Amino acid sequence: MSQKSEIQAQITGIADEIEKIVGTDEEPNEVTEEQQQELNELNEQLDVLTTQLSELRAEEERANLRQVADDARKFATASERKTSPNKTGVRIGRIREAIEDDPQRGFKSFAHFATEVFDAGNTPRSNEKLMKVAAGTGMQQSITADGGVFVPPAFSRSIWDRVLVQSNSMLQYCDRIPVDMGVESVTVPAINETSRADGSRGGGIQGYWKSELTQLTSSKPTFREVKLTPQELYVFAYISDKLLRNAPGTASRVLEDQAASEISFKIGDAVVNGDGVGKPIGFVGHASTVSVAKETGQAAATVVRKNLTKMRNRMHPNWQGGAVWFVNPDVMVALEDMVIEVGTGGIPVYMPPGGLSESPYSMLYGKPVIPIEYCAALGTVGDIVYANLMAYATAIKGMVDSNYSMHLKFDFAQTAYRLIFEMDGQPWLNSAITAYKGSTTRSPIVTLATRS
Repeated sequence: MSQKSEIQAQITGIADEIEKIVGTDEEPNEVTEEQQQELNELNEQLDVLTTQLSELRAEEERANLRQVADDARKFATASERKTSPNKTGVRIGRIREAIEDDPQRGFKSFAHFATEVFDAGNTPRSNEKLMKVAAGTGMQQSITADGGVFVPPAFSRSIWDRVLVQSNSMLQYCDRIPVDMGVESVTVPAINETSRADGSRGGGIQGYWKSELTQLTSSKPTFREVKLTPQELYVFAYISDKLLRNAPGTASRVLEDQAASEISFKIGDAVVNGDGVGKPIGFVGHASTVSVAKETGQAAATVVRKNLTKMRNRMHPNWQGGAVWFVNPDVMVALEDMVIEVGTGGIPVYMPPGGLSESPYSMLYGKPVIPIEYCAALGTVGDIVYANLMAYATAIKGMVDSNYSMHLKFDFAQTAYRLIFEMDGQPWLNSAITAYKGSTTRSPIVTLATRS
């Protein structure tokens, strides 16, 4: 019998003895002086036992509250695996380790992680920290079949952040659609609009002015499907164990910076020039992109003022707001030499803000001029682009999947570093849009035809 039960039994026994002495309300007894003394003693015992019982109940309540709080904490950090109720009724699952909530998995820096991989040599499974890198990510293990080690999510996230903020990043301008892991592709409905004429805007949505007592006329939009299937883009590099051993901080910085730069470069080039074969469909040459013809008699490898005026005119008015100029760096020279002839002199068409002493970004028709490597050589279609890339859809699966291994080049004293990034992209429109008034076609992406 528990202490609580024993005290309860004693209290019940004392209460029975008191009732025998004093009787009931219906049949009270006469109490003698000797019985009164006994009652006083029984009441003292009852007070002591009641106090003990209250203390036990209070402690029990505190223990229950501690258990509920502990279970709630475990429940909040438990994995989403099948659970079962505990004694308090709260359903909890596998208890997470604290390291699972640390995106760096206990490593102070990427250099610290790289050093641990190097020190583990051929036996990465002997390193407890490396074994826990995959904790909380949904992956079953941190060590791959060939002995590679997954990079902790904080450092993969760091690489992804660098991809976005690279000066040459095109993703920052595009419409980005996240794709869940495990999903092969995403199909998004898009308005099938090819003209701004009545009955064609918005794929067929039409408004009417209503006369009194007339029936409403219906309209129905048409849609088309835009299917995006993320393709794998990878960087696979080796770094010497000597550098990793002697300068892990430098090694990690080089790897992160150069890997992020290369991923950003390949994405940018695909967004502009991609052929759609195992990679995104680029906007240069796409059916929805408008290409402005060169001027009659225009010299090869030149850009003239009328080119810019006509390109701006072919930008769809609804997309003017976020439009920018993307140019090959060589185009910058042509822009700076461009003038409007006035008599025997001329007025500069383009000048960086504040003159030649300032940079970026220079402005043209009030829009930023951004030099990028992906634009074609001067004089070739794609060397200058006027675009609002929110009209370009990208599907991005996760972040950057990183993996580290010293096994592949063990006999060369080199450590392998692999990153995989999955994305796809294509313009939202499938054709240029004919104007509401006139027959001019316009687009959110405008290029200048080849001048040769």
